[in-house]
Amino acid sequence: MEVLSFIISIVGIIIHIVQKADNSSYSSNRSSYGSTTTHEVVHKFTPEEKLENMNIDSLNICLKTGEAFNFSLEKARLTLLNKYVQSDFYIDDALIRKNCMYIKVRHSIPFKGSNKCYGASFSINYMTVNNGISVYGSQKLNADEKQVFEEIANELIKAIS
Repeated sequence: MEVLSFIISIVGIIIHIVQKADNSSYSSNRSSYGSTTTHEVVHKFTPEEKLENMNIDSLNICLKTGEAFNFSLEKARLTLLNKYVQSDFYIDDALIRKNCMYIKVRHSIPFKGSNKCYGASFSINYMTVNNGISVYGSQKLNADEKQVFEEIANELIKAIS
């Protein structure tokens, strides 16, 4: 009987130690819950991968045209990314390929809304022959989306002309 009682005591002590270790581990995880964490970038997209994700082949609807003299795509890109501040939408990225600039935009529906949770892509094409600028977007069936895309196109033309 003494041996049985000794074994039960040892098992009880082991269970107690395991529970304390488990609780200690749980409380340390809980206390570090609100701490700041830095995340390492696993993969940085190349410009080609970004363009692929923008689905640039679907940008085939001309939304707005304009005219610009002494136009430079690089100057327009810098203007859009650095200087042009628009509260109705945000420009996330602008990439240049040949005579075209592809722009990734975050916007809201309706245009003057506060929740910028929608993403869209646009292209700005420059025609050197006539100093023309065209803003292209994708086909939208929803009337509200069409209105927002036209407003964004107007703002883009104003910003770079």
